[in-house]
Amino acid sequence: MKRRYKLLLIIVIGSIITFLIYFHSNKSKINLVALGDGFSLGMTPYNVVGISFNDYLSDYYENKNNLNDFNKEFCLSHLDIEKLDYWLEKNELGKKTRKPIKQVIEQADILTIAIGLDEFADLSLRKVDYEEYINQFILNYKDVLSTIRTFYDKPIIILGIYPAYNLDKNTTLIINKNIQKLSLTYNTKYLDLLPLSLNKNYYLQPTSYYLNYQAHQKIANDILKIIK
Repeated sequence: MKRRYKLLLIIVIGSIITFLIYFHSNKSKINLVALGDGFSLGMTPYNVVGISFNDYLSDYYENKNNLNDFNKEFCLSHLDIEKLDYWLEKNELGKKTRKPIKQVIEQADILTIAIGLDEFADLSLRKVDYEEYINQFILNYKDVLSTIRTFYDKPIIILGIYPAYNLDKNTTLIINKNIQKLSLTYNTKYLDLLPLSLNKNYYLQPTSYYLNYQAHQKIANDILKIIK
């Protein structure tokens, strides 16, 4: 009888030790969360998702056996900043995990935000007053960052945009300048994509504004430099 209790005690202690090792191991690993539009998903001119800079970041940490989770369920092709702001206000549930967006973000060790490119590319195909849309975009972006910073104090990397369709360089510079100001205000890291976008070898097709896998790999490497 005593032998049975000893065996049971050994099993219980062993299970506890195993759980603690597993818990500590997972806790020390990276949770990567991405928010954004089609660019954050690596969208292609063929209307299918390709490999994005977020995927390369995920691969980097996974290859180092240092990735716990990669969540991109709050990335959506042609997602605009107003809808992202609404998701945060509503605390939208993820389609896969069914976790609220704030909980997903709160658990992140690294958060990337890439939004605005699809929105302004779409607007450029219409005759609109950019100034009005830029002001509203920045106000919504401010709300997004302000909300996130009320419960999240870890690294945030936000990406600028670049010319797309009829969106010219000068207008892009104005938008990026405002995004960069927000980045400073809310203590985030800003990555300017404009220089990279000037390289014609980084495009899948000359008629599309989506970049190829080489460009996304370069962006991932630049983000890793910023983080380190």
